[in-house]
Amino acid sequence: MENKPSITATDSAYIGQVLMAMAECMSAGLSKFSGWMLVGYAAILGALLANIDSAAKFLAPDTLSRLAILFSGAVLLNLFQRYSAAVVSSSAEVGKKVKEQPIPQHIDIVVFLTELEHATLWPARLMVRRSNRKLLAGDLAAGGRLLSTFAQIEAWLVFAQVLVSIAATLVLAFGLRG
Repeated sequence: MENKPSITATDSAYIGQVLMAMAECMSAGLSKFSGWMLVGYAAILGALLANIDSAAKFLAPDTLSRLAILFSGAVLLNLFQRYSAAVVSSSAEVGKKVKEQPIPQHIDIVVFLTELEHATLWPARLMVRRSNRKLLAGDLAAGGRLLSTFAQIEAWLVFAQVLVSIAATLVLAFGLRG
């Protein structure tokens, strides 16, 4: 069994804030990259489709349909990535706004967290419940770790989008008639 170093509530809260800021910055960068990659892919596919009569002379018959299927996959990956980015950016923004507010002197944290949980729909309620348990146990970095996880999932989705785009490039290259 490994010995974990003891961590103060102040340290835990600060770690959570750093993780939240990291996730927000990472998410914003990934969204820009993913968006530009999708725009580039769409431009190439659009140019080919707009000039289908000319392009058909140089492409194998099924190349455009394969490119369109791969484009659909890239769009789907982009949608999941954008959803995750919305969760990260909105959560980070809420964290900033709450930090600006004065903390009530007499707040029942259990009632507060229970109300947050009840205001959340399933399946997100499961994540909120888990986070609440961690917060009540003194783990104030839990929220930052969760956002960091979402940002890393985004990174994998963008990586998959890169792979789909590379596959599309190969489909186009192999589909050219020489």
